[in-house]
Amino acid sequence: MKSLAILAVFGLSFSARAQCPDEFKLSDSLAIVVPVPHLEIDPTIERLIKYTAIQSRHRMKGLASYYSNSLDGTLTANGERYHKKRFSAAHLTLPLGCWVEIEAKATGKKLRLRVNDRGPYVKKFVIDLSRRAARYLGVDVTEDRTVTIRIIALRGEVPLSEEALAGPPPLPVLAGNRQAKGTSLAER
Repeated sequence: MKSLAILAVFGLSFSARAQCPDEFKLSDSLAIVVPVPHLEIDPTIERLIKYTAIQSRHRMKGLASYYSNSLDGTLTANGERYHKKRFSAAHLTLPLGCWVEIEAKATGKKLRLRVNDRGPYVKKFVIDLSRRAARYLGVDVTEDRTVTIRIIALRGEVPLSEEALAGPPPLPVLAGNRQAKGTSLAER
């Protein structure tokens, strides 16, 4: 009997709601204007945010390969000639003409170069380096060819400096868990 009474009460409340007009809807003619403060973002930080968004859509870590000697002098995807004695790279999806910083995991060496070609076309590799770039990073002789790629400029931009990529200096860390003299956590 109690369950029927509860259902009857709920049924009445649902039917009462169904008959209520839409009196709390705001009309389209009513607009609330909220002033938004204009924030100036440092151009370097703005570029880093843009590069991070681009990097999130591409493979930026993996194994590096390098061009065969037989490809020396052939045309690259952007129309330049490949030369094994210059620093250049091929990536399947990064924008052509962008500058990247590549760090080899095994050697810890970093190199800045421009992406001017498409490849590698073997799925296990993420980037194809010129012979000189591979030699400089050491990925031509090490067992571990893992590299990390970071965009430092898009086509037509000046590459970001090392200081800009490093970010702000770390905050100083207090030694231990010091409290002000004479105060305890309960007194604060």
